[in-house]
Amino acid sequence: MRKYEIMYILNPESNDIKALQNKLHAILENNGAKIEEIGDWGVMELAYPIKKRKKGHYTVLIVNTTAQNVDEFVRISHIEPDVLRILVINTEKEKVYLQSTKYAKTEVKNDKVERNDRKPGGKKFEKKWDRLDNNQQPAESENSVKKDQ
Repeated sequence: MRKYEIMYILNPESNDIKALQNKLHAILENNGAKIEEIGDWGVMELAYPIKKRKKGHYTVLIVNTTAQNVDEFVRISHIEPDVLRILVINTEKEKVYLQSTKYAKTEVKNDKVERNDRKPGGKKFEKKWDRLDNNQQPAESENSVKKDQ
């Protein structure tokens, strides 16, 4: 059994949200899952409309279960019309990812230390015309004048 974090968003206009939550939790528990933690975040505004809804009822679960059980939960939740969105994260794989990103961040820091030999700041951009005296013409324009004559 692996540890998963499951977040689902329900339609807040649904008649009985508690009954729908219990139905979804029962799907997991009937297949042998152990729900360690339930976080009911309540109704929050969505970042963008989902199924023409601007708000959703968020619920987060921490679950110990098998991959087959999670697949069944996802399948049934997609069939349920009041489930707007679902997200499943395998937290064991997430730990490995976080460790690899810590290693990557240290590599970037070391790279910045090696680049300290550069001078601070830089040369400001100046137009070619600014460098020339008023009497001088750029070489390109001299060539173009000769062709016209």
